[in-house]
Amino acid sequence: MKDLKNRLLSLQQAISNSFDVVYRNVEINDHRCVIIFLSSLSDSQLIADIVESIVITIKSEVTLTFYPGSVEPQSDLHKAITALLSGQCLVLVEGVDKYYCVETRSYPSRSTAEPSVEKSIRGSHDGFVENIILNVGLIRRRIRDPHLRVVINKEGVKTRTDIAYVYIEHLVDPDILTDFEHRLTTLDETEILSERNLSEQLYGKTWNPYPHVRYTERPDISAIHLLQGYLIVLVDNSPCAIIIPTTFFEQTKQIEEYTQTTLIATFTRVIRLIGILFSIYLLPLWITVIIDKNPTMLNFPLEDNVKVLEFGFQVIFADIVVEWIRQSLIHTPTILSGIMSFIVIFVLGDTAVNFGVYTNEILLMIALCNIGNLLTPNYELSLANKAFRILIGLMALFYGQAGFCIGVLFHIIVLLSTKSIKFPYLYPLIPFSYRECKKLLLGAPIRLRKEK
Repeated sequence: MKDLKNRLLSLQQAISNSFDVVYRNVEINDHRCVIIFLSSLSDSQLIADIVESIVITIKSEVTLTFYPGSVEPQSDLHKAITALLSGQCLVLVEGVDKYYCVETRSYPSRSTAEPSVEKSIRGSHDGFVENIILNVGLIRRRIRDPHLRVVINKEGVKTRTDIAYVYIEHLVDPDILTDFEHRLTTLDETEILSERNLSEQLYGKTWNPYPHVRYTERPDISAIHLLQGYLIVLVDNSPCAIIIPTTFFEQTKQIEEYTQTTLIATFTRVIRLIGILFSIYLLPLWITVIIDKNPTMLNFPLEDNVKVLEFGFQVIFADIVVEWIRQSLIHTPTILSGIMSFIVIFVLGDTAVNFGVYTNEILLMIALCNIGNLLTPNYELSLANKAFRILIGLMALFYGQAGFCIGVLFHIIVLLSTKSIKFPYLYPLIPFSYRECKKLLLGAPIRLRKEK
């Protein structure tokens, strides 16, 4: 009895007084038991099942017969407290010096609706949510292979966030898996709250805007990459999965490529790649043509002396205005979306042109480039492309053809110097692989990576 009181006292001192910490005293086979759980994170029905399932043997060992969840005996107080704060239930028994951690987690969660950023016509319409257990279930629903491995860790001194990495044994690249596990072990005294925060801690912060990992909210895309030997990382409280490794062209793929006929999928893939290419280089090239006073198909009124600063201000300002509108539409409440549309008409319509803020030709070019940005499936990749578009455009504005060529060369050098773990960023174009380029342009069935 005294030992039980001491352990209860240690727990109470560690977690202090919180309204959602519940203590339940029960007596089973002349043994006093205490059940401790968080009402905000635990399933009440599972808590009731625990009482009915507890069996205490003659050797004072505790088993939970007929209980569906996992039960883990724990001797370390700190690990037991972490389990409690994660939503598990603690069972303390008089005369037994262990803390029994019972799975009773029931996290608040929204429904698995289709992601708003990665929509599909023919693909599945479910998506990851903020519950890591449900996210693992969405993957297991698609891959029913006994070699599918799900390893979970807790990271963060204060947050103790659940991080699960998923892979298929014998298919995953061992170098990638080893590198990730090594990086994960080096996360000392860091707090993890999101998948972006985790990737920064693993691969560092750089001035290179291009993402070293791919983010997705679609479980079907994650399943496809698992079958092809990739590593998937899930972070609790985040609806995004991390795909490791990735390349520039890998981030241009959509789920539609696997749900349409070969001809249609190839057509849309080629059109998308052309649109992405135009979103980077079309505007700087057009600026170069204007600055050098070359004739254009758009009939731009060229003056004898082009006012570079005025022209450049109009182009850059128009591109920035479009970015403002994009960000405001993301954060505008639905009830105010109609007002926002009304504002956009005045900002990018005839009114702005009549005032001389920018010309119709500038609006047309900005629209074409931003449509190319919207074609990019990966949000982070589209922002990186836009940043380099503005940089190359500024160099073309002040230095003409030479500035444009130097800007393009600098962009290519950045892409060539970028490496995602062991893969060059422009693979399979550089280094060239005929087989992979054919798969990139023409598509290919979902096939397993060759087993090691």
